[in-house]
Amino acid sequence: MRIMRRRHACIALAGAAGALATGACTRGGADDGAARESLLIGAAAAMLPLTRALAQAFVREPGAPAILVERGGSLPAYIAASRGAIDLAAMTRALSDGEDDAGAHNYLIARDDIGIVAHPALPVRGLTRAQVRAVCTGEVANWRVLGGPDRPVAVYALPRGATARQSAERLVLDGAEFAVDARECADAAALVAAVAGDPAGIACVDGHARAGAGAAAGAVAVLAVDGVHPARATVLSARYPHTHSFHLLLHGEPGGARSAFVRFARSAAGQAIVERLGLVAVC
Repeated sequence: MRIMRRRHACIALAGAAGALATGACTRGGADDGAARESLLIGAAAAMLPLTRALAQAFVREPGAPAILVERGGSLPAYIAASRGAIDLAAMTRALSDGEDDAGAHNYLIARDDIGIVAHPALPVRGLTRAQVRAVCTGEVANWRVLGGPDRPVAVYALPRGATARQSAERLVLDGAEFAVDARECADAAALVAAVAGDPAGIACVDGHARAGAGAAAGAVAVLAVDGVHPARATVLSARYPHTHSFHLLLHGEPGGARSAFVRFARSAAGQAIVERLGLVAVC
């Protein structure tokens, strides 16, 4: 089948570019071989849950194509799409000036935030971006420096290599790493619980993960950054500094199944899936 030939091409290109690992395949209707159009999507790791959920819903549409979602980074996905090895790139960032050429069509489909959570008893209610970076990297080690109590800062983070940790290091810490003595937690729920139980605790937790934590998320305080709290309006407008965006990119002339998938992602049905996953709808 065409989708299998494209899949091998994608993996071969990704091996040279950085890595697009094998992902999940979803199909719509009966298998009619090469007669049915297919889509190959390269998705950044943070985009996998949303991309797969959209694909699973889209293939239920009449005449929907087979869809294969490959896991990898935004840059390998962009390269693969620009060379025609895949149909769509699911990226967690906007295009750089060098990437935004005449053939690139980038569509915003969702937004999320990375919230800075602390113990509710902490008197510090807001930090600047520079202060967040300094605290989380260990440069500032005592809350007294920031107007809090004379108490060592306890930084909590997800395990090294976790997708959300990498996103926080890129977007919140400007490429730096969390403090060497950061206490690792298995998942976002454990992060929230750890900070809720530590008056000196601080952590970076995605908005959709806080939503998934339910009532437990109410046991921590979400700090303002540069005077702005993460909320639907401030994330939608990107006023909140630690906002990140989810995009679908196609390269070349729009049309066919790939444009239909983008339209679905931005439709009411697609945006309902965005919200169900705890992300911020943008359409």
